Amino acid sequence: METTQKSYRFCIEPDAPIATLETALQVVRRLNIELRALRTTSTPHGMEVQMRLAAEEEDILTLCRMRLHNLVGVLPIRLHSCT
Repeated sequence: METTQKSYRFCIEPDAPIATLETALQVVRRLNIELRALRTTSTPHGMEVQMRLAAEEEDILTLCRMRLHNLVGVLPIRLHSCT
């Protein structure tokens, strides 16, 4: 079965970056999305996160992005399509 992949890149505010990252990973897990890669980088303004995700339907990845966008502490999400 084919899967759709997307990469999301966003920053987390410095107030509670680990707790916010854990909440973001819970969103991914609850939607039954495959986490193919995760990279975090500490910056002076918080934590930068890059996630590569895969799901059977693109709509699930869109829903994930919307839910991540609604998390307190997550700054605007940038989308990078994977081939």
